[in-house]
Amino acid sequence: MLVGKVIYNILSNNGNVSGVTTNIKPVFFPDPNKAQDPEVVTPSIVYEVTNTDTTDVKGQVSPVDVYQVLVTTLHDDYSSATSLAKFVRTALDHVSGTYNTIKVDSIFFIDSDDNIIQKTHQGQSAIFVIEQLYRVRVKR
Repeated sequence: MLVGKVIYNILSNNGNVSGVTTNIKPVFFPDPNKAQDPEVVTPSIVYEVTNTDTTDVKGQVSPVDVYQVLVTTLHDDYSSATSLAKFVRTALDHVSGTYNTIKVDSIFFIDSDDNIIQKTHQGQSAIFVIEQLYRVRVKR
C-alpha cells in the first residue's frame, strides 16, 4: 500500500524513533496477540491500514484518498513504551509533504489506546502495547 510506504519512510528516518528501534514492519508481524510466541521482538513498531475512503468528485477520479492507519508500539517497559509512542506521534502528527514519491496532504492523530499483553517466557513478564490511530490524506 502506498500509505504504508509513507509511514515506514517517516518513522525509519526519524532519529528519535530509530534511536529506540529499527524494527518497523507493516501489519502485525509477528502478531502481538500471540505474545506467548517467542518471535515477538521488543521494542518494535507495526502499522496497518485499517480503512480507505475516497473523495467523491462527480465525473472524476478521486483527487484524495483518506486512510486510517493503526500504528502500534511494543516494548517490555511501560515508560519506554510511552516514550516510543510519543516519538511516533511527534514524527507523524500534522505532517505533509512528499515521501517515497507519494504526496501526503496531511497526517493527523485521532486516538490512542494502551494495553498489556502478559508474557511468561524468557524472564519477560509483559509487553506494553500502545496503539495510535491516524488519518492520512494522500493526493492522487
